[in-house]
Amino acid sequence: MRVLVKGVWSPLRVFHKLKPRLMSTLTPEEPAPAAPISRVAGQGKHLVITAEQTRQPLVTAATVTRVWQASPSVRCLTLAVHDPRVSFKGGQWVDLFIPGLEIVGGFSMCSPPRQLAQEGTLDLGVKYSKWPPALWVHEECKVGSEVHIRVGGDFHYPPSPLPQKEGDRGFSLPPYPLLLVGGGVGVNPLASMLFQIHSLHRLGVPAGGEVEGALPEGTKGAMLYSARTYEEILYKEELNKVAEEMSNFRVSYFTTREAPPNPSLATHGRITASTLSQAVSSLSASHPPLCYLCGPPCMSEDVSRHLQDAGVPRERILYEKWW
Repeated sequence: MRVLVKGVWSPLRVFHKLKPRLMSTLTPEEPAPAAPISRVAGQGKHLVITAEQTRQPLVTAATVTRVWQASPSVRCLTLAVHDPRVSFKGGQWVDLFIPGLEIVGGFSMCSPPRQLAQEGTLDLGVKYSKWPPALWVHEECKVGSEVHIRVGGDFHYPPSPLPQKEGDRGFSLPPYPLLLVGGGVGVNPLASMLFQIHSLHRLGVPAGGEVEGALPEGTKGAMLYSARTYEEILYKEELNKVAEEMSNFRVSYFTTREAPPNPSLATHGRITASTLSQAVSSLSASHPPLCYLCGPPCMSEDVSRHLQDAGVPRERILYEKWW
């Protein structure tokens, strides 16, 4: 992952560079988390890898109100968040404290921040694995289950503004074109960003207003999303709606194991250097795009290299690969 450090984009992973922002004192009605943020053997990879990322101080209860299968390997759940003070930016995740489990889960939101603000709920998409938090979601989670959550993460759109000098509130980045590149369940944080952009587009909310996450007027964007099979492409209906309703935003799917049905927005094959070069060329006007990558580490590294070869400055490539 890359973060803003001392006025520049750092190419180093966040957990090597920043001091941790840990949980502050909890209010009496809030139970303590299942585990502290420290490098304790057996606590689970999520807390270790994200120990030095930004976290909100608030831990709150949440109730599962819906559970559904989004693909053969991914189960989604909707959480009704009890405390209205909780908020997040598209791209962030939650620490998930599950009763009876010492290991704390970490899952990115796939819903837009606007959904939490308006309805008090957020959605998580969890791929099946034997990691205890994921296994609980797939085998034990049901409507009515109670958990606790805490929002965190430094990978979000828009990125944090940089202060010009001490005391400044910061300044907005130029209206860069936006390129989202996801692989598998790594689409979750990118979907959250895009669904926020889409929801504000439908409302006609201009960028730079009171609501964060709008795409600057006239700015182009694209999502390139790769999955093993067409059935494993998540949120197709919602993503297709974005492609239909936002003329300045293109969505393209890629399937690596099986050919997709015809017609569809999908292409059989991987996201190649040529694909990325064409995407950058189509988006670039006065600025190369701001790029967000989330997928398997090897994919993110390859995509980052290809984007730089296509003319995207290294400091304009942000990636999330902590699972």
